[in-house]
Amino acid sequence: MSRWASQAVGWLSESELTRAQDLRDETARREFLESRVILRRLLALRLGCEPEAVDLPRDSAGGAPAPARPRTGEGGAGARRVHYSLARTPGYVAVLIGNRAVGVDVERRQSPAQADSLLRVLHAADRARLANEPERRRPRAVTDAWVRLEALLKARGTGLSIDPSTVSVGAAPRVRHSDGLIVMGVRTRRGSRLHVAVAWLEDPEGIRELTVGG
Repeated sequence: MSRWASQAVGWLSESELTRAQDLRDETARREFLESRVILRRLLALRLGCEPEAVDLPRDSAGGAPAPARPRTGEGGAGARRVHYSLARTPGYVAVLIGNRAVGVDVERRQSPAQADSLLRVLHAADRARLANEPERRRPRAVTDAWVRLEALLKARGTGLSIDPSTVSVGAAPRVRHSDGLIVMGVRTRRGSRLHVAVAWLEDPEGIRELTVGG
């Protein structure tokens, strides 16, 4: 683990540390801990409290992350709850914060074999469209569709607990769904082979922060 993150592990809750201990792969454990440190730091800046005082409850019904809030007695009279979403892929962490439901996903581009596997679990309309992509471009197109799907499902609070083949993400780079959620791909550095997508409910104050770091 990087030195700055290892010095901040004390910010994490007992449940976060337990989740880290359950990861057998050392790299996966390190990246999990670093992502949680980053998340707490960004939420603390938004909520006006210390990182260790950020409460990260989970929805009692589906187990999805509930809005973050300062622990009781922290953050002052103006303290409020904020929605957030966290995603990571080897070497990168993405955090999205907003006043209403948000979702983010980040993935490295799938190999041709991985793309073919993902293609089989997508919605029939998306599957038909992507199957017509030239073979050399298909991994890029499938990965783009997958990150938009994951971002959408995170914003809905379901994640992959529902069958992904029941949800179409469409072909447009920015799509407004019937429940009011907007899904959009995010341009990344040329040559990075990194794919990022965000989903959000429109808010007069807008999405305040999107951070992608490697």
